[in-house]
Amino acid sequence: MDNTALDSLRRRIRQIERRDHTDHATLRLETGYDPIDRHLRGGLAAGALHEFLIASPLERGSTLAFLLPCLARSDRPVFWLSTRPSQLFGAGLDALGIARRRLFCLELVADRLLPVAEDILRHAEPMILVVETDRALTLTEARRLNLAAEATGATGFILRQSKTGVGAAHEACACATRWQITAQKSRPLPLPGLTLPLPGPRRLSADLLKLRAGLPKRWILDCHDHEPIPRSLDALLLDRAAAPREQRALSGLAQAGAARH
Repeated sequence: MDNTALDSLRRRIRQIERRDHTDHATLRLETGYDPIDRHLRGGLAAGALHEFLIASPLERGSTLAFLLPCLARSDRPVFWLSTRPSQLFGAGLDALGIARRRLFCLELVADRLLPVAEDILRHAEPMILVVETDRALTLTEARRLNLAAEATGATGFILRQSKTGVGAAHEACACATRWQITAQKSRPLPLPGLTLPLPGPRRLSADLLKLRAGLPKRWILDCHDHEPIPRSLDALLLDRAAAPREQRALSGLAQAGAARH
């Protein structure tokens, strides 16, 4: 057996023994927003756990608007764990580029949620894990999941319902990052010939509440996947002008048909 094969076997053994934390230390999952990725030295760290606080059910959509495009940039399998149906929209996943063949949604009873999450993170093939939960993880639970992710290079995301808001920045945190994503008012989009401006692209506030070995920060983001007008205003006006003519033509055909009968 040559040295290359021996080195590969040794790395594999170290991964199984969960002592190899070097191969994925520099891997990052890009968010797609340059200021955030620069602050995070390339993106969200792999081999780590990241927590997202959701202040209300209405803000779940804001969190997913930030997180799902990140998942679409990876080709790893995604396991989505929850105690209720995930309610992910298939057509939306297709539009983002998340292949449904690599997405696995598991609905579990509450006391099996974290044990199954740890088993997935400890799998030999690095995965992406998303866990939706209604309660805060204890430091021991979070550390166990973090150690499992570090051992294999998997990336874990905890989506936690929390009414504490930004005050949660003072809570103890064993995750690599802690976030809160909320909706912001869009910038009006004035267009010639319109009295009232149109709503602009969807905007989010991304609050990085905690960053291991780094500083918290806040960004206001324009979502890339939400264009206010898919076509030019001229094309829209032409369509509106053509509609009455088409309706008149159809009405004329219907009257002619009635006359023949």
